Amino acid sequence: MHSNNKKAPSHGQTLRRVTELCKLANRAMKSGHIAEARGLFEQGLALDPTNAYLLVGMGELHRKQGRYDQALPLFQKVLSEEPTNLFALRGVGATLQEKGDLEGAARIWQAYIGNNEFDFFVYTRLGDTLKKLDRFEEAEKSYLKALQINNGDKHTYLGLGDLYYKMGRDDEAIYYCDKLLAIDDRFINILTMVGNLLRKKGEHKKAKDYYQRALQIENENTYALYGLGDCCRGMGDFNGALTHWLHLLKIGPRNDNLTTRVGDMYLALHQTDQARRCYSQILTRSKNKFAVLGLCRVFRHEKSYDQAIHSYQMLLSKSPADSRVQRELANTLEEKALSQGQES
Repeated sequence: MHSNNKKAPSHGQTLRRVTELCKLANRAMKSGHIAEARGLFEQGLALDPTNAYLLVGMGELHRKQGRYDQALPLFQKVLSEEPTNLFALRGVGATLQEKGDLEGAARIWQAYIGNNEFDFFVYTRLGDTLKKLDRFEEAEKSYLKALQINNGDKHTYLGLGDLYYKMGRDDEAIYYCDKLLAIDDRFINILTMVGNLLRKKGEHKKAKDYYQRALQIENENTYALYGLGDCCRGMGDFNGALTHWLHLLKIGPRNDNLTTRVGDMYLALHQTDQARRCYSQILTRSKNKFAVLGLCRVFRHEKSYDQAIHSYQMLLSKSPADSRVQRELANTLEEKALSQGQES
């Protein structure tokens, strides 16, 4: 008489099946097939509830979906048995960082490095975390350590470039951003950041190149359009500035500060009617000081000194210590006196 009971799988068969399920689940997760990955991890954990690879994998799945409170216990379960498990430590570090617990993340990254001092990726993550905590000198050491291990990782260059930008060390920021862009030149925010730093240094021609590269990727990038216009202005190309800033105004037409700048360019080109139109447009909706000052320059250009003087005095009645308005009023009074002297 034959028994209908199936023979229980051997330990070796179970292990092979768990390993296969783990590989399939990780592959599905990397491909973005989340539901499939979850089912495969669950099948594996039903066979081996303490398997570190499955626990870490399921933890990563929860982390990627923002379910941090479900991810952390899975990583911690592994660490309770293997305190130096590098995959679980990385999982906890990434989860805490994304959750906003930066101090906790920094401690985990430091613990990880204590067990694997040659992981440049984690040195970079530690640098990112310390930078967010404004611990800039420690962040710098961490990034530079990452470069000692692997001099050529774009994420480390990105971290260092941004760090030096925040520290006001502009030349070093430009240096490392250029290193990054040599590897991957499609970082629009880095292209515009370097453009801004060069523009700040007065290197308008070099800055233009970075803005133009950004616009080749995204032709209506507002930061690049503004920067390119300002470079043209700095180089005396007022028509060029107008071209880029008018394009920008089509994207965001109610930008009062930019409209004022457009008015300034029209005035520099002696197109006073267009300049007046810009300033007056702003003043119909706000009491923008710079629009008033622009309109005063139109009055002075037209020798309508009394109108300009009245507007300056109105501004000073609200801000008596405004040195710029005081200076422009004094210049206008002098211009008026000279004009009257010439007439007499």
